[in-house]
Amino acid sequence: MIDLVSTSESGAEEGLSRLVYVSRAAPPVDAAGLLNQARNNNPTRSITGGLALLDGVFLQYLEGPAHQVGLLFEKIRQDTRHWDVKVLERRVVPRRMFADWSMAMLEWTQETTMIFQSFSPGVALKLYETDPSTAAPLFRAWAATDCWTQLGGSVH
Repeated sequence: MIDLVSTSESGAEEGLSRLVYVSRAAPPVDAAGLLNQARNNNPTRSITGGLALLDGVFLQYLEGPAHQVGLLFEKIRQDTRHWDVKVLERRVVPRRMFADWSMAMLEWTQETTMIFQSFSPGVALKLYETDPSTAAPLFRAWAATDCWTQLGGSVH
């Protein structure tokens, strides 16, 4: 079943949702393999998003048709590469944040580290402890940087 996301005159996509989750990665982590899989599968599902990986923890932002995002998240929950999976936010949204990317991975730089710390002052750099109320705004701040990698190079 394919979910269609229609665009209104205002540019908002109807039936669009986002899901932000955190999980612990089962070693060894094959980040390139995960990105390849996402880039092969996400376009047919109309799913886009961003992924941060640090110290064996995934923080991922998924967006697309609600049904498709739900199906993908169920696969992630059952995937042995993820454990201790926790939803930080799930909601309907008017438009995509990562419209041009099937999936991109955050590059950890001084800038992206400072952005994380600005959302969690005084807290160690631990993705698993990301505050659910700041998860989506954190990705919004990161999305405004040039610190993203796709296969074969950076996203600019």
